[in-house]
Amino acid sequence: MTADRARFVERLEPWLAGLGFARLDPDASDPVARAALEALAGLPPYEAVHSIDLGAEVVLFALLFGERVAGLEVMRRAEMLHRRSKALSARLDAPVCALQLVVYERAVPAEERAFVLGKARQVPLLFGSARVASWVVALAEPAVHARRLPGWPREMSAQAMARLLD
Repeated sequence: MTADRARFVERLEPWLAGLGFARLDPDASDPVARAALEALAGLPPYEAVHSIDLGAEVVLFALLFGERVAGLEVMRRAEMLHRRSKALSARLDAPVCALQLVVYERAVPAEERAFVLGKARQVPLLFGSARVASWVVALAEPAVHARRLPGWPREMSAQAMARLLD
């Protein structure tokens, strides 16, 4: 892990905890965290997945280091995360909003960035039970590239995440 990546994770983890997110882990006692962990079992691995129950909605945050992950793989993961989020939504009887944060240490070409932001998302036009988006963090720039995700907490906006890169 490079210094930039390590520094970003060192800032990200306490920030998420301060917002009330819990890292999913097999020993979690929170019923929502347990349900999320079970719903996501078998997905390709993420660096970390965090969840929070906002009462009216459950929010998932999946961290993926994408140095070697192609845009098509990010899109495939978004589709799988969407299916699992729909199942979790049915189980908890609450909508689920999920974000894949793809962290690249290199500068991301505009075409690749546009592909990930546009294709690696599942946001229904009308009241869907699950919404998934992928945002790109480029540590080499440093920048957060994002598209609006309905239901995503304001405290976790792209601008707020960008402050972690300073």
